[in-house]
Amino acid sequence: MKLPKIPTSDNSTNLSISLNMHRLLLLLFIVFIAAFTDNKKLQSVAKTDDFIIEIDQLFSDYDRSDTPGCVVSVFRDGETLYQKSYGLANLDYGIPLASNSSFYMASISKQITAAAAGLLILRGEISYNDSVSDHIEYWPDWADDVTISHLMNHTSGLPDIYALMDIAGISLSNVMTLDNYLEVIRNGESLKHQPGALYSYTNSGYTTLAGVIEKVSGVHFPEFVKQEILDPLGMENSHFHASRHRVIPNRVISYSPGSGQFRQTYLSNFQGVGPGGLYSTHADWEKWETFWSSDSNISEEFIKLKTLMLTREMLNGNPLDYAMGLQISEWKSMQVVGHSGSFMGFKNDYRRYPDQGFSFLTLCNREDADATEKNRNLAKIFLKDSIEQFLEPYSGIYYNSELGTEYELTIEDGNLVLNRRLSPTGPMTEDSFDRWLAGSWEFEFQRDQNDIITGFLLSTGRALHVEFVKQ
Repeated sequence: MKLPKIPTSDNSTNLSISLNMHRLLLLLFIVFIAAFTDNKKLQSVAKTDDFIIEIDQLFSDYDRSDTPGCVVSVFRDGETLYQKSYGLANLDYGIPLASNSSFYMASISKQITAAAAGLLILRGEISYNDSVSDHIEYWPDWADDVTISHLMNHTSGLPDIYALMDIAGISLSNVMTLDNYLEVIRNGESLKHQPGALYSYTNSGYTTLAGVIEKVSGVHFPEFVKQEILDPLGMENSHFHASRHRVIPNRVISYSPGSGQFRQTYLSNFQGVGPGGLYSTHADWEKWETFWSSDSNISEEFIKLKTLMLTREMLNGNPLDYAMGLQISEWKSMQVVGHSGSFMGFKNDYRRYPDQGFSFLTLCNREDADATEKNRNLAKIFLKDSIEQFLEPYSGIYYNSELGTEYELTIEDGNLVLNRRLSPTGPMTEDSFDRWLAGSWEFEFQRDQNDIITGFLLSTGRALHVEFVKQ
């Protein structure tokens, strides 16, 4: 609304009338804006209430006072939009989970380890192409071609540290230092493949990377991370746990279900760091999320660090889906950045949708939880419009003239749904670009030169590439 310009007449009476009219119009304008804003707030509150109901349904099995469960946070533009806890942190004492519960983060820890290494790269103290033997003493000749880059993106070929311990009969409950873990890796005898030839996920890479950080910086790895990453971001309730004697306020214990009761799976002596070992809280993780979402209040070095951490190496001519401690992929045409974690009965997942400004963190202390699937369902709730926009070209009627058969694909609750009288029917699963599954059936969608979907080829295992044309 354009307000009337205040006249500059010398006539005091006319000026007074004009001023009064101006004030009246201004008041009406303010009332209109307030009413509109309140209405938008009411709509927002109503929509938030719908979200809460859907989230509660998603975690309903854990919303009890006698079982372990999960804590979930939804972030938007670096701030907590929604956070709730379901279940107990400790069954012995009946302590409920909360935003300040300290979780073992498992492999989500890798991005913090990678960030610490990234700082050393930016400072010129190490480089991507450095051989590990440049920094780790007594590094074996059979792994001499392994570089820092290989460690970070899982192309080193190193056998997994925990698999080696299992083969050697070394219990995860054994009290071991970082040097002890490195010694196990040195004794691995051979690589799984030539460095840089294949992607093969291995915790040995990040164990070794923690060792490199410690040797190069001259500072105990957990202390280096605290000084250089956690303290500057204000993550005062987070730490890498390299001492079993350390007291962890609000520590979460992990469990596995079985025989009608839960069995504790938490390993109190475990103190391995690098690929895991980070303890953090939902309240602290908001600060890590803010680090990613904004350049405000962080140093120039941290801004460069973010770019570095998202840099993807090439493998056989294609970019890796793994950067520095971060999995980078695409889902429903949206970029997804994050990592999952599974260890000792903890099941965790952190996913960011940078273009949409949303992130989801689900941390669970029960072995039967699927935190990754929970986060995907959270995305379906909060990013429903973006998902349905992606699904829209797939919906419609598809017809096979030879068989005289038509299938209908519809969009329901953020899912592409196959509608037919017989099995399979119901929500479909995206396997890869334009390839969808319904049970064991495969739908390979076809497009024309204008990228418009024209039909699909249906394969059932015993019948291949049966053509259906979109009507």
